[in-house]
Amino acid sequence: MGIVLATTVFAQEGEYRSKSNPLYWKNRQPDAAYWQQDVHYKIDAKIDEETNIISADETLDYWNNSPDTLYYVYFHLWQNAFVKGSYLHSLEKAVNTKVRMGRYERKGLGTTIEDLMVDGKEVKTELDNTILKVYLPKPLYPNSKVTFSMSFKTYFDNGATRRRMKMYDAWGFKHYNGVQWFPKICVYDRKFGWDTYQHLNKEFYADFGSYDVSLDFASNYIVEATGVLQNRKEALPDDLREKIDLKNFAKKPWNEKPSEIIPYKKGERKVWRYKANNVHDFAFTADPSYRIGTTTWNGVECVAIAQEPHASGWQNAADYVSKIIRTFSEDIGMYQYPKMVAADAADGMEYPMLTLDGGSDPGYRGLLVHEIAHNWFYGQVGNNETYRAALDEGFTQFLTAWGLRRIDGDTLVESKPRNWYRRMFHEPEIVVDKRVYNAYLFDALNKDELPLNTHSNDFNNAVGHEGGYRGVYYKTATMLYNLQYTLGDSLFKAALQNYFHQWRFAHPYFEDFRNSIIQFTKVDLNWFFDQWMETTKAIDYSIEGIRKKDNDTFAITFRRRGQMQMPLDFTVTSRGGAKRSFHIPNTWFVKETEASVLPKWYGWGKLNSEYTALIEVPSGIRNVQIDTTHRLADVYVLDNYKSRHMPLSPKAIAVKLDGGVSAPWDRRHKRMYIRPDLWYNVVDGIKAGVHFEGDYLYTMHKVDASIWFNTHVLQHYDYQAFESEGWYDRYVPINYTFNHTSPINRWMPKLQSQINSRFLDGLWYHRVGGNWLVNGNNTLSLYGQTMWRALSYDRDYLLYKNEWSSGRGLPNSSLNASWAHSYVYKRGRGNYRLHARAPFLTGNNANAFDYAYAQLEAVNYNRLGKLEIRTRLFGRYGTGNNIPYESALWLAGANPEELMDNKYTRTLGFVPDGWSDLSQFETNRFQMGGGLNLRGYAGYLIADERNGNILIGYKGRSGASASAEVDFDEYIKFRPRYLRDYLHLDAYVFADAGAIELSNATVAQYWITAPTTIWSDIRVDAGVGFALTIKKWGWFDKAKPLTLRFDMPLFLNRPPAANPDYTAFRYLVGVNRTF
Repeated sequence: MGIVLATTVFAQEGEYRSKSNPLYWKNRQPDAAYWQQDVHYKIDAKIDEETNIISADETLDYWNNSPDTLYYVYFHLWQNAFVKGSYLHSLEKAVNTKVRMGRYERKGLGTTIEDLMVDGKEVKTELDNTILKVYLPKPLYPNSKVTFSMSFKTYFDNGATRRRMKMYDAWGFKHYNGVQWFPKICVYDRKFGWDTYQHLNKEFYADFGSYDVSLDFASNYIVEATGVLQNRKEALPDDLREKIDLKNFAKKPWNEKPSEIIPYKKGERKVWRYKANNVHDFAFTADPSYRIGTTTWNGVECVAIAQEPHASGWQNAADYVSKIIRTFSEDIGMYQYPKMVAADAADGMEYPMLTLDGGSDPGYRGLLVHEIAHNWFYGQVGNNETYRAALDEGFTQFLTAWGLRRIDGDTLVESKPRNWYRRMFHEPEIVVDKRVYNAYLFDALNKDELPLNTHSNDFNNAVGHEGGYRGVYYKTATMLYNLQYTLGDSLFKAALQNYFHQWRFAHPYFEDFRNSIIQFTKVDLNWFFDQWMETTKAIDYSIEGIRKKDNDTFAITFRRRGQMQMPLDFTVTSRGGAKRSFHIPNTWFVKETEASVLPKWYGWGKLNSEYTALIEVPSGIRNVQIDTTHRLADVYVLDNYKSRHMPLSPKAIAVKLDGGVSAPWDRRHKRMYIRPDLWYNVVDGIKAGVHFEGDYLYTMHKVDASIWFNTHVLQHYDYQAFESEGWYDRYVPINYTFNHTSPINRWMPKLQSQINSRFLDGLWYHRVGGNWLVNGNNTLSLYGQTMWRALSYDRDYLLYKNEWSSGRGLPNSSLNASWAHSYVYKRGRGNYRLHARAPFLTGNNANAFDYAYAQLEAVNYNRLGKLEIRTRLFGRYGTGNNIPYESALWLAGANPEELMDNKYTRTLGFVPDGWSDLSQFETNRFQMGGGLNLRGYAGYLIADERNGNILIGYKGRSGASASAEVDFDEYIKFRPRYLRDYLHLDAYVFADAGAIELSNATVAQYWITAPTTIWSDIRVDAGVGFALTIKKWGWFDKAKPLTLRFDMPLFLNRPPAANPDYTAFRYLVGVNRTF
């Protein structure tokens, strides 16, 4: 321990390039041919709290240790990525990400350089956004040195693009995170030569060396940074340190304004000087409200620095930092820096000796573990993460789970819900699943991944962690756990420690990691790394059967369904409860294990896809399970369990009582939730039943089903049985719904089968078909459906009793095809849906339905300042003369078929009596969005005169319309503090216009229509509306938001006869926005 401490102290105080520096690469080359460049930065910087500009002088000593002569060099100007015209902003525009720049960014000010000199001479430069090329005045030969000097300015700003170099308000002052803030020379390495990738807001790469940095701040600022503070007595004297100790503010209410310990005096300055060796970056954080807590482990200063208003949530931070340092030092390799800082800085980023974090205990524990772990993989092992991020982000994600388990146990430490109801349904989350496996398995199961050996900037044009980029984290971490599973615990740990020791303070690539593990273990693992790093193959094994061979011998058959091969561990439980473990190797290598080793299973792809294990179990087999440690990353574990004589093992299913609260992901089971279900309508009274729902990893076997008993409790007297009738002679006592969606198989997740069936509120409805999820923006659907109401009493449920014509002998059956496309653009988003329907198996009699149509609906949501502009274009062209009443196109809103999809409108009970009636004289009070959506004409039997004939237009065969709504509620300052999280009020003006194909009908039986080819006059409505959305329902996370709408169509261009004024007060209510 003393030797380690001495090494750590020397590494900071001695000269980086010294032969006595045990961490310098020349003193511990990873291999005989290895080389890397050396740097020494000296920077004197002033941070102006009024202009938010860093003004600095920089001197860089650069040593060329390569075998090549250099005629030019390159510098990174990272902050230029965020200025107007940058490559990053071009990418953002190309993928329709909104770009909003700050005042400096708009002027092109990120980092600017003046007076650049090389060995005292002026030089030619060439700037391309974030890369500056510098032509050397003379060649830089191998084993020689050059010195650069310059002045530069770097500008803090507050544009919309996520910028790690951030500033924000800190109770009247500015908080600063100074990261990637200075001109940094690009890496020239043995693999690529110069690293000149443009910065697209992903990762970084830099040379190891030493830093001497002075930071000049206003005197009231407290600063932390990479390295050792050289002037502690001046910058942080003991009496000040005592005043700002975190413990002094342990009971301070969260987010209460900080006290003033150092008054701000304009013009009064303080310099903080830091030195750091064996590092490849320098960062700082500064805030007047920072308070400090420290502890030590093995000579390492463990620091927590938090804003005073957050101090109560950071009391254990320094101790937790020390636990992290100790854990990874003991398990991976000794931490070689003199300190580690966890800073409350509204971020989640890593820098040598400094991590910028946020949150509070216990929620911040995972963040602290992750960012501090980066000081092993990124900080000490400095791979080229710009090129391939997996070796730092993925390894660190692995260590996140490893560290949390070692420090806190197998389940996440979380704040318990305050509410007793939520506590009753709260489930602890398994660390390794939450932090590693869940995300990878979901992506692998859904085929949403790219090979790990992909450039960090090339994940489907991702500007964040989308496009498969998160696989860099989670797939790599999963790979390491599966490497542990393959090698065995002790050999894996030793191999990882060897890799860290071999490549610390150097620059490894994928091949270096592979070679290090293979050479240390002396095991051919190329099959493993080829699969995990170069492909998107996935693991999928199943237990096909358990067959008794003779009295004591059983044959257990396994099948490799996936393309990735792995060794296999399984456990057999006998009928007596005894357990025996077995191991099936897939190569000549056999890991250290206490399990019984069976003959190897050699094969991949279609070669030897099945394997039969013969084992003796005298008492008989109860069940078999693959990998009871749950490390094998099988994408479909439901067939990893097998019980004799059962098609699906009970161990594969987890049945839970559904409390309506959010539940953790479960990769180890198919989850099924069950809960009581109550609903009401006036016909059946209270419907009492049970609801089931479940799936596997939100992808496979999605089931949603309910069954109700119609109790007739609180049934309206109009629907009660006569004395001569039985209670259920008219209305069936049992209703049900069943919905199932799942990929047609686990290797084609984007091609789904869909089954829907229900008998509910008098309606029989069945649908069978499929969906093709082409990509995130396009879905194709093809399905057949049929619906009918068998008895005349079944129409009693309807808001429009006469508007349903299909029956048992006259079904409304059709084939349907649709294409849904969504998109985003600079100031908004939108979607359109093309839908075609044709009659199918409707019968051959004269009344058989022959209605077919094609329709297009296009909806857009745009922003213009504080205004949201919503538009809808709709058109349907129909053919046929026998139109099911329920499927006809309605002018004012949704037709009866559409009303069946909403539980509030599918039956009587929620819409007040008379509000949905149709009249030839006036409009009414209820409207549901849909159809042509001319809401102002809801309830009105529209009619036009043509050649002396009165033709009906409230519904028809074809039509077209346009609607617009302009939300202006952001101009209304009404945001009650205690209601804003639960309620939202939209205020808007609207206008609708459209025309419909007219039909022949009689006044007495207006619902019986015969289509014509004559079109109605264009009708227009306009007015003002309000929509109140209940966003949350208290404890019930699963409950969907409900919007109640109140529209006032103040203008109609074709008003009804009873109220002929074009402008008049009219109102209507509805459920949900109209579109």
